[in-house]
Amino acid sequence: MSAPPPAAVLRHRGRALLLDAVAEHTGDGLTCSSRGEGPWTWPEMLEGAAQTAGLLTGLQPGGLANTAVVAEYRDVVVHVGRHAGPLRFRARIDRRIMRFWRCIIAADAADGTPLLSGRVTLAPGPA
Repeated sequence: MSAPPPAAVLRHRGRALLLDAVAEHTGDGLTCSSRGEGPWTWPEMLEGAAQTAGLLTGLQPGGLANTAVVAEYRDVVVHVGRHAGPLRFRARIDRRIMRFWRCIIAADAADGTPLLSGRVTLAPGPA
């Protein structure tokens, strides 16, 4: 299943857009490559994973618009606080609660080393 490039869907622009391209889209899961090679701090890794979740939920039938906002982060584990090199951001839909979407998220090094994991809940933003 193909997906549009992140820059065509997300509202983030310039340095705020952390996703380069969709590497894999399985319907309920999405993997994206990072823009640039860092160095990445853990908040940037978390933001990139949240952007991947936002893109994923926007691709779902009845999904969120690109004005969605983060409602909650949960169970975030920072395995590595800083990383130099390209990243792979992953998101998978965990559940939908009314108009909210919860996703399992992760940021990995290019070799698959886990850097950060957790869950993010996204909510509809302003109309």
